[in-house]
Amino acid sequence: MKSLRKCKIKIFIFVLTGILLCLGNWQRAYAEDTLQIGIDQYEVLPDGYIQVYVNQNTDGKFDTLLTDSLLLIGKNKLEIEEVKSFSDADEAVTYLCLIDISGSMTDDGIEQTKKILTELVESKGGNDNVCITTMGNDVSSSGFLTDTAKLKENIEGIERISSEDTNLYYGITEALNELKTDKQVNKKRCLLIFSDGEDDQKKGITEKEAQDAVKDSHIPIFTVALKGKNLKNEEESTKILGSFARNSAGGDCYMPLLDESYDYDDVCGKIKTRLQTSLILKASLDGIKEMGDDTVRIEVSLSDGTKEATDGITVPAGNIKEAIEAASKRDINYIIKEGSEGEQETTETGTVEVSNKNEKSKYIVFGGIGVVIVIIILIIVLLSGKKQPESNQADKELYNENYGSAEVSWQPPSSDMTMAPGTDSGGSSGTQAQKGKGRIQVTLYKVGPNEDKSYQITLKGEALIGRNKECQLSLADDSALSGKHCSLIYRDGNVYVRDENSTNGTYANGVPVLGEYKVEKDDILLIGSSEYRIYWE
Repeated sequence: MKSLRKCKIKIFIFVLTGILLCLGNWQRAYAEDTLQIGIDQYEVLPDGYIQVYVNQNTDGKFDTLLTDSLLLIGKNKLEIEEVKSFSDADEAVTYLCLIDISGSMTDDGIEQTKKILTELVESKGGNDNVCITTMGNDVSSSGFLTDTAKLKENIEGIERISSEDTNLYYGITEALNELKTDKQVNKKRCLLIFSDGEDDQKKGITEKEAQDAVKDSHIPIFTVALKGKNLKNEEESTKILGSFARNSAGGDCYMPLLDESYDYDDVCGKIKTRLQTSLILKASLDGIKEMGDDTVRIEVSLSDGTKEATDGITVPAGNIKEAIEAASKRDINYIIKEGSEGEQETTETGTVEVSNKNEKSKYIVFGGIGVVIVIIILIIVLLSGKKQPESNQADKELYNENYGSAEVSWQPPSSDMTMAPGTDSGGSSGTQAQKGKGRIQVTLYKVGPNEDKSYQITLKGEALIGRNKECQLSLADDSALSGKHCSLIYRDGNVYVRDENSTNGTYANGVPVLGEYKVEKDDILLIGSSEYRIYWE
């Protein structure tokens, strides 16, 4: 009996071990075959459509099933009308190459890096641009170049500096910032890191801070693990480089350092294949019903029927709202006749004229009603103008119970600015306001190509600046502005600026404004996407 029991136990253990091994192999295969996607960027098109650029972690073509895929803008579900590979888009790519030149690198590693970079610039597209950035104690950048000859000169100039340490984490964060802010960067962008994976700096950016920057950037990162002179743990260093690639949007890690099956000659081709098989989704914005004031969440869920993945980013809502408003204005210019009655003729302005007598009679009736409404509004305006004494006109001011009062005027008038309701557009308002007690007239001079544009604000208390129409200074066309972005304050003879928890922040002389900041004449304020020089008498 005992021997039979032992035999049964052995059989049970054998079967259980087999099951566990199968599960282990299945889980490993699933992990390697798991679909991952990452939203990189998006673009609002003039025709009322949105394009979303999505990276994915497979090297082959991903056949998206539109019926099982989803695009959300806030709570609005949009129908994906088109999915195409980036290779079909005929668009340029930006490559930022971050090369470790510290003393821990080997000469062989530097030469392999040069070889990969040379292949990259020789095979890149004519409009693709490349930035060669080296990192030791400091980070040095060539800028974004398209000329192959100049790029090769920069590559040939790469040399290992034995006296310098590696500032890897700082180099990664700086490279990501450059890819996010430089105007020369194309819609499709990526970061290539050539390093042994060590960070020798005792001060500065931590690995966690660098990993957080990678996740927040939504930029694909490709890492090439190179053999170093003083690596204490080659496997650990390679894992660190691999983690940056895995945490990015569709990147990958190449590790000839540990795996001899990897060939340096294949790295450039693998990177390009991964980029070219990324996806571009297109959908109409017509289905959007409501959005938040300042930011909106874009979410994508893709499926090929067997594998599925989801990703999302939070972006400013401004330019999406502008595209929806612009599309609705275009629709107003067209009169669409339903049915087959009547003849239609398209004019140069795009308006459709209907010759049917019944339709014409409708337009005549509506036109007559419109004329009556306009006459009534004019009468009300004239009567209200007579009732207001001249003495009150001189002291006329905007009032907002949260932000005090202010008068706004501008020189010269601009179409991208909307005055708050009740604001006097007369040029004399600012001069008259200066006579009052506790007031000051400040002028914001726009810095840049349109330096002649300026906005005059007569402050009594506070004036709110933003995209919303109720702001005392409303700049509706600046998508980088929040609905209520910042306030200008006049108190005790001084002028202050205060950020109102805006998405993109407010800056004074390049420094973020926290709380209230006392400004001086000729200080430079960055508000939204524009800089302004502030001045007052």
